[in-house]
Amino acid sequence: MASMHTSHLFLLLLAAGGASARTSSVIRSVPGSTCAAVAKSVVSTPYPYCVLTLSANPAAASATDARGLAAAVADLTVANVTRTIDVLNELIRGLQGCVFAYQAMQGSVAGALDDLRAGRLRPAWSNLRAASWQPDYCDLDLLQIINKDPINDENNANHLLSGLASNIAGLIAAAPAPPPLPPR
Repeated sequence: MASMHTSHLFLLLLAAGGASARTSSVIRSVPGSTCAAVAKSVVSTPYPYCVLTLSANPAAASATDARGLAAAVADLTVANVTRTIDVLNELIRGLQGCVFAYQAMQGSVAGALDDLRAGRLRPAWSNLRAASWQPDYCDLDLLQIINKDPINDENNANHLLSGLASNIAGLIAAAPAPPPLPPR
């Protein structure tokens, strides 16, 4: 009940915009009691996060009332949301490059499979070797665009599998040609 009262008090102080003595005491105790109040509110904010965020922001640190403090934090939120949208748009561009790389990989592996079944070992090896590079192109696209790779595990798995297929095909391509496999 006390935490509910504290969060309601904080919301009331934000709505009042700083006219009361209580508001100025909340602001003077930033990051102390303001952060303690929001840590207990409905959408809780971890106290250490609150203290670090408010202390590091000049607009929040210089706010003279609760409305100014709320506006400073809302401004930070707008900036953060804008950066997130930018990252997501860049991620979409990077993922489009990955889709093209994996489509090329799919075509190479399908061609290699046809070649293997027909006994054309050198072309199969060549197709599988080309396929094994495609996950690296995806990694490069993502790393160049957003500086991180959200599908690193999948790229590594595809690189390892296609590299293994390529290496096996390379071994058998160097050996005398066996008869073609029967169709499936």
